[in-house]
Amino acid sequence: MNAYMRGKTATQTKSARLATIARTHTSGLCALGLALVPAYASAQQTAGQSARGALESGDIIVTAQKREERLRDVPVPVTAVSASTLTDQNQTRAQDFFSNVPGVNLQFQNNRAQLAIRGITTSPASGNPVVGFTIDDVPYGSSIGQGGLFGAAPDLDPAELERIEVLRGPQGTLYGASSIGGLVKYITKSPNTDGISGSIGAGANTVYSGGHELGYNIHGAINVPLGDTFAVRASALTRKDPGYINNVLTGKKNVNSSRVTSGRLSALWKPSETFSVKLGALYQNTDVFGRNTADTRLGSPYLQNDQFGTGRGNYKIQFYDATLTADLGGMTLTSVSGYSASDNFHYADFTASPITPFVYNLAFPAYTDFGNVFYNTHTSKKLSQELRLSGSVGQAIEWIAGGFYTHEQNNYRSIGTATDPTNGNIYGVVGRWRNNLTFEEYAAFGNITARVSEQFDVQFGARYSENRQNMNQVSRIQLDPATFGIAPDRYVSGKAKGHSFTYQVTPRFKPSPDHMIYGRLATGYRPGGPNPNCDNGTEFVPCQFRPDKVVNYELGAKGDLLGPALSYDVSIYSIDWKDLQQTQVSSSGTFTFNSNVGKARSRGVEFALESRPTSGLTLALWGAYNDAQLRDSFPVTAVYAAAGDRLPFSSRYSGRFSASYEAPITDDVTGLIGAAATYVGNREGEFVPTQAEAALREKYPSYVQVNLNASVMTEGWKLNVYVQNLTNKAGVTGGGYNNQTNFNRYWLNYTQPRTVGLSIEKTF
Repeated sequence: MNAYMRGKTATQTKSARLATIARTHTSGLCALGLALVPAYASAQQTAGQSARGALESGDIIVTAQKREERLRDVPVPVTAVSASTLTDQNQTRAQDFFSNVPGVNLQFQNNRAQLAIRGITTSPASGNPVVGFTIDDVPYGSSIGQGGLFGAAPDLDPAELERIEVLRGPQGTLYGASSIGGLVKYITKSPNTDGISGSIGAGANTVYSGGHELGYNIHGAINVPLGDTFAVRASALTRKDPGYINNVLTGKKNVNSSRVTSGRLSALWKPSETFSVKLGALYQNTDVFGRNTADTRLGSPYLQNDQFGTGRGNYKIQFYDATLTADLGGMTLTSVSGYSASDNFHYADFTASPITPFVYNLAFPAYTDFGNVFYNTHTSKKLSQELRLSGSVGQAIEWIAGGFYTHEQNNYRSIGTATDPTNGNIYGVVGRWRNNLTFEEYAAFGNITARVSEQFDVQFGARYSENRQNMNQVSRIQLDPATFGIAPDRYVSGKAKGHSFTYQVTPRFKPSPDHMIYGRLATGYRPGGPNPNCDNGTEFVPCQFRPDKVVNYELGAKGDLLGPALSYDVSIYSIDWKDLQQTQVSSSGTFTFNSNVGKARSRGVEFALESRPTSGLTLALWGAYNDAQLRDSFPVTAVYAAAGDRLPFSSRYSGRFSASYEAPITDDVTGLIGAAATYVGNREGEFVPTQAEAALREKYPSYVQVNLNASVMTEGWKLNVYVQNLTNKAGVTGGGYNNQTNFNRYWLNYTQPRTVGLSIEKTF
């Protein structure tokens, strides 16, 4: 699928489109297999080649190593996908497109997309995040698990994006903490001074199950140059995603619908070829009206019985960034500043918790039947600053050196209420918890590439960081005052500090301009943190848990065969992981804390092939094998896990095949059709509390999802129709025993049922 064609203006002629189709060739793992395409066509400049030139040559330009390079030249396993490819197939949510990336396992529950890359995870709620996220090179989300919604992926609408890059394997040297599994980079659309341009579009879709509720989206964007050196870009979007799950307890249908409203404003000032400033501001508000969770006891993947008033949530994102670039003569100075604020809440159903009948009867002896509803809020404010210099020494050496600072303020609050399960009326509050967490980190990093010859070079990188953390916690459990009196607040606090050193060595050999072989030794870490209950006086709890670290050994190759007709990308890796962070329950059963629990290993192979046998036809195939398992059993004080057990959520086998064909229909009209089938292998859920419950560990069966799409394009207009999940397969994406489904082993999350939609867009 030649997705960059969709970004062309109405001035592009049929002959130019056909010439572009004829020139098309891409490199290896260039996209999700959604219909792999040249995914990058912005106005940014490459080293010695404009992005337009890269576009016309068919090369994909990525910034995986904090400089613009052809994807085929990057000695890092990277998947790049254009935003237009996502929107054409209605892949508008995190759970849609991340479920199709090679080497990435998605667990979607509680309206959050949790990612594991190459199997590196033990649980979304165990320790700090394992996958890092950046927006325009600014870190997004907290480095602290609790403060950052346990590392959930930002759910940005692709209408605001240029592309998404997924870097597999640890990225600790250039990107720092919390990227031990990999990194996801969101690149937004930039203003340009070429002229006034923009787009306006709308779409509608309906889901097969749940009452066929109608969804819709409306979006628009405009780029306005204000002279030769200054330009601004503004965009806005509103979208409603239809629900498809009915609640048999409350009688409500389509409870899991959601609504997204977002806007973005950016500006570019480039007074000379040697200096530029880019500013950006993004706001997004997401209202979720119910969970995507079904109760399997009800006999359907689209029925649930969540308590009255639960499942609702709201997620707000504010994101501001400033990038300054200056050519100092022989070196380039880059300053990247960012500030983000997220404000989230959701109502969770904890009725299935084993403590509900015991505690709630003690709290409200006048009642006999209870619902357990928790109101949870997370707020996170993050300030970051990176300053780096880059340059070269002749043709022999390229280098990057810089410093990084971040300060985070995270607040978590939870209120447990006893409710009447027949109508949701609140009997009263049983428990309150409030955590305030701060995280501060300083880091220095460097990267150098030494060219031994025109065909061979070696890259060395290192990063040293120090962090300090503080946590203050206030809690109260209020049982029946007449019996137990008024409970006092309980105050606990904790501090932690740590440092980490990461490095990478990457030799690269290019036997020809079209082929590359590389090796990669890379390390990564995620910071440890405090346990505020370590001074409780009744049981041993470590006052802080340590960082855990990974070492990645990898051999890969990328290139083109038969000219531009066939591209390949293959890698084989082995990752050693030690001092795993794991959440466990205290011996009294009254609180949780984090500890370090041994070793794990992940080994695998990833490959991608893309063929263009004739003009306009693209065939793509990728596959992945991953064996991620524990090497040590967990201690008896932690959850139960034995050596040899598979790590959660990782499928041993996964793959995707796609085909697309684009051709002229008339002199002024071009048509496109595409199809893709994705296979997700079987997986296992989170580890269980005890050995006696080992057989209850959830098994997620394999599934195949088929998507279709077709487009008609003419002089700036595009009409697109699509079908997602053609066979209406209910694939399991999360949930089950001991999972973050609030203690109910029968609650599972499934893929969205068959969805049919269309969209129309006008670009100018």
